[in-house]
Amino acid sequence: MTIVNNAAADGFIQRLPKEVCFYLVHGQDEGLAHERVKTIVRNLIGRDPDPLQLVRLEGDAVAREPGGLADEAYAVPMFGGARAIWIDAQGRDLLPALEPLFARPPTDCTIVVKAGQLKKGTGLRAAVEGSPIGVSIECYSDDRDALASLIDSEASAAGLSIAPDARAALVALIGADRQTTRGEISKLMLYARGKSLITAEDVEAIVSDAAPSHLDVLIDQALLGDPPAVEASAMRFFHEGGDPDHLMMRLVQRLTLLHRLRLEMDQGRSFDAACQALFVKMPTSARRALAKQAERWTSESIAQRLPAVRQASARVRSEARLAGVLATRALWRLASRSRSPQR
Repeated sequence: MTIVNNAAADGFIQRLPKEVCFYLVHGQDEGLAHERVKTIVRNLIGRDPDPLQLVRLEGDAVAREPGGLADEAYAVPMFGGARAIWIDAQGRDLLPALEPLFARPPTDCTIVVKAGQLKKGTGLRAAVEGSPIGVSIECYSDDRDALASLIDSEASAAGLSIAPDARAALVALIGADRQTTRGEISKLMLYARGKSLITAEDVEAIVSDAAPSHLDVLIDQALLGDPPAVEASAMRFFHEGGDPDHLMMRLVQRLTLLHRLRLEMDQGRSFDAACQALFVKMPTSARRALAKQAERWTSESIAQRLPAVRQASARVRSEARLAGVLATRALWRLASRSRSPQR
């Protein structure tokens, strides 16, 4: 049994044990979980693997046909070599599909599951942590020390240094999600290119008061119920080379966060108190938009829509030629339905 805590995870992933067949990457920071799964898969089968070496499955599909996972795991590749199966759990119960594999582990095939926050000692987490060839990796929002280290590392890679007050200001604005954190740091590094030192003024200019990205604007418009704006913004986003897969992943993350906030608010907490309870950190403009979305949507209405959005995300990933159309349709449907969130 191996349980890797959040602080030790990145170092562990760089030195993966050869005997491990099952990785469960889970926790409240979905962006960090996604980043760590990508790194695990890359370290297992290489940065640019043959398409036959990597299979990506959605939790919905695995839960519907549990036997299909074993068929895939035991398949013998035509040209040999190590393989990996990446499963996005999506809140589904994957234990029935994985139990036969625990009993008879596949050869030269590693199963990597990305999941949300899982209670210790129950279900899939208990099964993986109880297996001698399983590893459970926790993914929680970066603390202040981890954020400061990440900022310094990214600044050094960009040939920059950052003033202590600038670092402190940046740490106060980021950290709720690793993917969003990296995006904000990257924007700051790009903004400071040509300088030697990043100042607090730079942080204020590009992070706290920066206009949201086209992607964030598009998601905000969908969740605030503006179909015409969604259509126009989607055309602009894809015309400028926007990635449909990334868009849908961010949309799922936003809806998941909104659902968790609404559940906290259903317990009588205010929006600000719910954000504090979930350690939500974001620029003022983004927080303001999220507050409006929390007013329009209920936890029940989000729970009704989220499975369809996840299915759309899976189709975007598997049907590249129609990805832009499918993503736009999913956003437009959310925008249309969000006008009546109480239904």
